[in-house]
Order: sequence, then structure tokens, then C-alpha cells
Amino acid sequence: MTTQASPLPPAEQRTLRLAPTTTRLPLSRMELFAGLPERDLEMLECRLGVVRWPNGADTPEPLERPDHLYLVREGRLAMFERTGPGHEIMIALLEPGSIWSTLGGVKPPTLTTLESSAVSPLPGRAIEGLMARYPRLGRNLAGMLSERCGVLAQTVALVSEIRVEDRLRARLHQLAERFGVTTREGIRLRLELTHAQWASLVGASREAVTTAFGKLKARGDVVLEGRSILIPWDVVRAHEEAMAPLAAITTSS
Repeated sequence: MTTQASPLPPAEQRTLRLAPTTTRLPLSRMELFAGLPERDLEMLECRLGVVRWPNGADTPEPLERPDHLYLVREGRLAMFERTGPGHEIMIALLEPGSIWSTLGGVKPPTLTTLESSAVSPLPGRAIEGLMARYPRLGRNLAGMLSERCGVLAQTVALVSEIRVEDRLRARLHQLAERFGVTTREGIRLRLELTHAQWASLVGASREAVTTAFGKLKARGDVVLEGRSILIPWDVVRAHEEAMAPLAAITTSS
């Protein structure tokens, strides 16, 4: 294979610190780079910088630059959107492999750390160079952004539910599909979120969410063990059966 110049400009290579390779998610395991030559990804891995974001700290300046694509390498972030009355709703959880973007002049989203994280910025000109060399990357990026649009549309529908317990139940099932771990008893969520953070996820007060969790627990819809949440298999199946007609309509359209 002919060695080619890095698509990253020298300034980006100089200013970004490299994270320990033992903890960050390798590029080869990221959906964005699926189907790209492994040797080329190893070369990019050596050149791609990583910005550390300690939990509770303000957003580092390199993660707010325009015309960039940002790759979450480790940790967990929350993305927020402000409603008309000024309330903030948590619209997405970003785990290793997730992306966000300021490409096309889009302003940086409101983000906060849920745990210490690390992020790789890719400037727009580097994305252009990579896509020219690897057209598959463009398809992967489009697929990830399409999926994000679908999740956001679903989230809008979920937080439109009138009762807080209905919103919470719907959000739990949505997150279980993405982040849940299957066990013998059901699907377990270990997101380590506080009730205040759950409140932001469903667009309600912390007190209302605490009450809603109590109602779901009393009905047997969830089993609470500290910050770990178990959705029993019978509840999972009932939810899937209830959602099947809607899924069929969406697929046919």
C-alpha cells in the first residue's frame, strides 16, 4: 500500500493530546469507519488527536469549533435541547462510537459529561479528504446521521406523552433497546443517572420522576436496584407487541 499524507492538518496534530490506547474506543470498532482498511485505520489512529473532558468541567474549547465532526472515544455525554419556555431536555446519550457535528455552520450543541470522557475532533477539510479516499465513509456518516434523526423524532413523540409515567416508561424502553444488557430476568440498564437527570430525559421535575418510578415499580414494570433498572421480560414482550402495529405502519410508509 502506498503511504499517503494524513488528511489532518499539522495544527490539529500538534494541539490535541493523545489519550491512552488502553481505554479509548479504537477507530476499527466505530460504525463510522466500518468497511475501511484496517491498516489505514491504524495509521489514522496514530495521527488522530483526542481531547480529554473531565467530568463536571466546562466544554473544552477544541470541542466547540465550527465545521468539525466529533467522535466520542470513551465516557458518556448528554446532549440537551432548550424548549420554548426555556427548559432543557436531554435528547440523546452519547457513548463511545457516537458522533456530533458542527459541519455546515451548525452551532455546537449543549453537552455535559455524565462521566469523564474523551473526544476526537475531525475538521471538515479532513472529512472531505477521507471521503474522497474512502467513499464508504460518506455512506456510514449519512447512515449514522439518519439514525440520529430517527431517534430524535421518536424522542419528540415520547416526551409528548401527557402522563410522566408514560413518558418515563417509553424512554426506558427506548434506552433499553440501545444501551440495555440482556439477563435471565430481563433487560438491565446501568446508566448511573440521577433522578434529576432522568427528569431531564422526560421533560419533567425531579419530584414527578421520583413518583413515576414508584408507580412503575408498584406495577411491576421495572425493578429498581440502586441506579440499576431491570425491565422484566414479560414487560419487554408486552411493549414489543404494543409497538408492533406502529412499526408495521412506519415500515410500509
